[in-house]
Amino acid sequence: MKISVIGLGWFGEDLALELLKDGHEVQGTTTTLAKKEILKATGVNSFLLSYPDLPSDELLKVDCVILNIPPFPEELNWFQSWNWDENTWMIFISSTSGSLLGQEEWVKSSFKKWTILQFGGLYGKHRHPGKSLSGRKNLPGRKWPVNLLHLSDAIGFTKKVIELKLQSASFPVLSGDHPSREEFYQAYCLRHELPLPYFDQTDQSQKDPISNEISAVYYKFKGLFVD
Repeated sequence: MKISVIGLGWFGEDLALELLKDGHEVQGTTTTLAKKEILKATGVNSFLLSYPDLPSDELLKVDCVILNIPPFPEELNWFQSWNWDENTWMIFISSTSGSLLGQEEWVKSSFKKWTILQFGGLYGKHRHPGKSLSGRKNLPGRKWPVNLLHLSDAIGFTKKVIELKLQSASFPVLSGDHPSREEFYQAYCLRHELPLPYFDQTDQSQKDPISNEISAVYYKFKGLFVD
């Protein structure tokens, strides 16, 4: 399959390399010449693309496009102006936060073949939200469940969607583990010998976790506490 990854960043680059290993022909976009040269050495052909420039037809006339640059409201018109191929399968990387529902509707109404992946908070490979919370005090939501997604699971589930050609569906993509914020972030800081974050102990508020039940039918998530 010929696949274009729009946004060869932290997640997109690692995904592209895994898709190459699976035998796909992979290309994508980056915003810098230096990154373009790095990608070329890995076998991923890339195109320079920045707002408000338009991509070439070579980038869009493919079997599958993975849109990994969430089009926020001010950018949505830019994406809508692209010369999309009606036969291309659009895989849109969205969010469990609900902040991209309008963009999801654009995908559903504009593409015959589409899949929406609603990622939880993405972390892994030395990137972890616990670092930014280390040492902070009086944090809210000590009992709130974390709704996170490890990079390896993000890549693994996306590959499974392509392998099984799961289309015309939206999937919440996140770990089935939902420890409390206090438990998860303090455990991370203890493991890495960082100052502990301290949560407001008077905050007894609760929130419901986001279920990955739909996605777990097709893929076994590795879970959290892997970094």
